[in-house]
Amino acid sequence: MAFADGTLNRLSGANSDAGVIFTYSEAATLAAIRASAYFDDSVNEGMGDGDIVIIFGSDGFGLSLISVSGSTYTVGEGITSA
Repeated sequence: MAFADGTLNRLSGANSDAGVIFTYSEAATLAAIRASAYFDDSVNEGMGDGDIVIIFGSDGFGLSLISVSGSTYTVGEGITSA
């Protein structure tokens, strides 16, 4: 599966330098969603370096930190229910 921006929702962080919290839900596994470059298209949604994403996948949920290098977005392992 590929990133679907319709399932990425911004929860907080408007007008703040503290970072933003997002939720993301998809029928893919957490490992697939956390794959390198999966969120590269999320730049259009305002996701950036140091933001947090709560991921709901087919095998559980997780809390991850986003890191950005150039135009590549990487999702950290974070905390996982699975």
